[in-house]
Amino acid sequence: MRAQKKISAGLVAVMAAAFASAAFYSSSALAREIEYAGAEVTINVAPGEPTQINFPSEIKGGYKPKISNVDLDRKDSDLIVFAGEGLSEKGEAIIVRLTDGHSYSLRLRLADDANPRDDVVRIDDRRVGSEDGEEDLPPHKERRFTYAPANTVSGLMREMVLAAELGKKGIPGYRVSERYRGETVLSDGTMRATIDRIFIGPNLWGYVLDTHNMLDQTQQINPASFRLDGTRAISAERWELAPRPINVEQQISGKDKAKIYIVTRAKKGF
Repeated sequence: MRAQKKISAGLVAVMAAAFASAAFYSSSALAREIEYAGAEVTINVAPGEPTQINFPSEIKGGYKPKISNVDLDRKDSDLIVFAGEGLSEKGEAIIVRLTDGHSYSLRLRLADDANPRDDVVRIDDRRVGSEDGEEDLPPHKERRFTYAPANTVSGLMREMVLAAELGKKGIPGYRVSERYRGETVLSDGTMRATIDRIFIGPNLWGYVLDTHNMLDQTQQINPASFRLDGTRAISAERWELAPRPINVEQQISGKDKAKIYIVTRAKKGF
């Protein structure tokens, strides 16, 4: 990677949100049990075959990509997943929210010989029904402890991922402009980065960039190349970019691209 680059500002319209709703059934089949620890959970699915995911309490809603290759049906605490033939190798990320205020990040990936399709998955969450008194708190307090608010660095970072990758509509307390959408902010012969959107708040700004590998070899993303004045945090959809695609299959996988997320202190004079 090259030395640190200066990045100009830009804003873009927010994508529409989408999540699945319908009715289905529960099953008592032998399940793979997963103890949820706050990190993304991988579920192995196969096109045309259902996978049932059981949560600790009733499902309220959630988010999935606006253009999706999975169908979701829900009833009570069960989510039924049907993968389509177009599901990519990297799979799809979804967020499931329960009526008790808890949320779960899942990645639906194609099953293979090493990771066969899950028939039934049960999510075990020690936060639910714990004896530390949290279950006695009002629902709004439970949600506040589950995730940091959008006016914090970690909260804004999470909200940007939901908006950019899962189509969540807007971030409370932030506005979006299209002033520099698509503008190239880094192009050094090895990597190109363009502005997707910027979220502008009273104390923090959040930048979302699209990066593309321009080399015929794998390349690591260097966070220092995207550091701005006042940067508080940098994250990425992936830190390793595959070589630029040479066939349709590689183009569809999109592994030569990644979203970059940058949180900075608010700037003046925009």
